[in-house]
Amino acid sequence: MKKSFTIVLSLAVGAAIGLAIVALGKSSGSSSSNVVNPIVDVIVLFVAVALAAYLQIILHEAGHLVCGLLSGYSFVSFRIGSITLLKDKDGKLRFKRFNLAGTGGQCLMSPPENVPLDKIPTALYNAGGALVNLLCAIVSLLLLKYCGGMPMALRYFFAATMAIGFVFALLNGIPMKLGGVANDGYNILYLKRDKQAVKAFGVQLVVNEKLQNGMRLSMMPDELFDLGGDVNFSDPLQANVGLVRISRELDKGNIELAHEQFKELLNSHRKELLPLYRLEAGCELMFTSLVTDDKDVAQKTINDNLLMKYITKYAPVMSSKQRVLMAKALLFDGNRAEAERLYNEVVARRDSYLMQGEVEGDIELMKRLLDTQNEDKN
Repeated sequence: MKKSFTIVLSLAVGAAIGLAIVALGKSSGSSSSNVVNPIVDVIVLFVAVALAAYLQIILHEAGHLVCGLLSGYSFVSFRIGSITLLKDKDGKLRFKRFNLAGTGGQCLMSPPENVPLDKIPTALYNAGGALVNLLCAIVSLLLLKYCGGMPMALRYFFAATMAIGFVFALLNGIPMKLGGVANDGYNILYLKRDKQAVKAFGVQLVVNEKLQNGMRLSMMPDELFDLGGDVNFSDPLQANVGLVRISRELDKGNIELAHEQFKELLNSHRKELLPLYRLEAGCELMFTSLVTDDKDVAQKTINDNLLMKYITKYAPVMSSKQRVLMAKALLFDGNRAEAERLYNEVVARRDSYLMQGEVEGDIELMKRLLDTQNEDKN
């Protein structure tokens, strides 16, 4: 789900609790055998809401998966919370842990083969999550209406599942932006009229699959990243491709060029970028400014508390954040021992990271930096 997940979940849980309380009130006139201790009743209510919310998150992503398969897409990964089921380069399924800011889950697939990326089907894939949430909500409503005599705990669960399902379906299906982020319904309409955005959507999926299977950005063909026009950085789909283009230069070892491009990106398009993209660009700007000895920019990024918190939070699951911390330790703090520790940690855990192509590039950059510093000392 998208970065609006927190907003959607909060509204859904509030609605679910309200409906469950209504159900409790209606049941209060029943026989004494159905009356539950109020404290226990409240506990059961909140447990039911939590289970229903978790179920609807799984169903939402499963809806994208099923509708993606029906549209000709292929499975890449399926994540709920930090638990990720993925298909590796050998076609085998395996589990890894990975988390992404502002999301409760995510289903990623690769586009249909032999279809140009600017013409891939997108409507059913994007609609799948809301459709399944809605279907589950309707089924829960029918069970509540026609299945009498069920335990109160089960009634709470179905009431919560119904409420959360309807709210998820509405807030993901009705075209809108939540917190500046387009929901599935908005994406359906937007992608229908903007072929360049469709290409960007396809590029993201292809790049994700290749990185997950161990291919580095520098090894991917140049034409993959050609959107057929200038990047519209106010469109998150195209902005992502713009960021990846610069990251390719970094992966190629063109650090000076990447540094200038990251500076230009944040100077010219900061307000257009999503907060997450600003943070990602800031991470790489910190790295490139340290390596190129741009002291003013390095100091400014290191003094950015929000950026440092972001880097520290995601370092355990993203090798790129370990790379930034390693550069800071080596070039800013003068702590080679800490830099070597971070490098060795990434090497030791290289198979545990989700994006295998990314981690290989990060290890090469880190090793090159350590070797260069060692040569300078000698």
